[in-house]
Amino acid sequence: MPSSQLDRVKAYAVAAGGDLRLVQGAGGNFSVKTHDVMWIKASGTRLSRALDEQIFVPMRLADTRAAVLETEDLTPYVVQGESTDGLRPSIETSLHALLPHRVVLHVHSTGAIAAGLGDEPGAALDSLPGWFDTAVVPYAKPGVLLARAVLAEIGHEPADAPLALLLLNHGLVAAADDVETAERIVEAVQQAFAARPEPADAGTDAGTDGWEPLHPAGTLTDDEAAVLRLGPFTPDASVFLGAVPFTTRADPDPTSLVATDDDGSVWVRTGTGADEVEIARSLVDVARLVRGARATPLTPDQVDELINWEAEKWRRQLKR
Repeated sequence: MPSSQLDRVKAYAVAAGGDLRLVQGAGGNFSVKTHDVMWIKASGTRLSRALDEQIFVPMRLADTRAAVLETEDLTPYVVQGESTDGLRPSIETSLHALLPHRVVLHVHSTGAIAAGLGDEPGAALDSLPGWFDTAVVPYAKPGVLLARAVLAEIGHEPADAPLALLLLNHGLVAAADDVETAERIVEAVQQAFAARPEPADAGTDAGTDGWEPLHPAGTLTDDEAAVLRLGPFTPDASVFLGAVPFTTRADPDPTSLVATDDDGSVWVRTGTGADEVEIARSLVDVARLVRGARATPLTPDQVDELINWEAEKWRRQLKR
């Protein structure tokens, strides 16, 4: 495979990293396999910076594949060099390594998350084009457990045909033999599941009582606001926004960073970080895209497992 595939992955990383419907904060991870090396995004780095910073880590592919279902400490398998100093491979390295596809794009697509929260995720996939394979993967903790869950759904010797994985309460994986095909899968999923316009920005509306406006009045229906207040729906929502991400301005939970109001507006606490704001925006988008009433947040045990996970603590301290 020509080395230009890595350059193409970097170019698409910048584009996807600038689209809040696909990537929020330092979320998402891309990889490309070139001969016996897999280049994968480093944990805590931003895809949007792919052309300005070294965000991809080279891994010894055969050694990584042999280790990923047994350990999450994959730093021994990094091809050492100056460019890798201080970088850890993505939490999702195991998933990328075990898929046979040369290019794997994992995004926190609001359309995919919403489709997974709808009444029939499997039926939702039936509306996608037939030129790539699809599978629904039940929620599993990112890393080794998620890789095992994927293999349980698609087989332990998966084919290398183009593939879309709908990860419940998490996002989308698009896998193919080249970047262009993987991009087309992401685009097809977004077109199918994210047809409604993104929620508008609150503009220059003034903040009050420790809250800053995020989205204007009329953004959410009462039902959509109620969905957001069910709890965190994704790993990033848990890690960056906590166990109770959304509250109400009328009766706020002191631990919540985001609030809905009776007029359908959305607010964030003054001083909330950029990553947290991007994740909050994406969740508002998800709530507006969900079809049906099945929406189920992560359980308290699942949230606690993520918040107290060393890998996520390390990633969060790298916020940039």
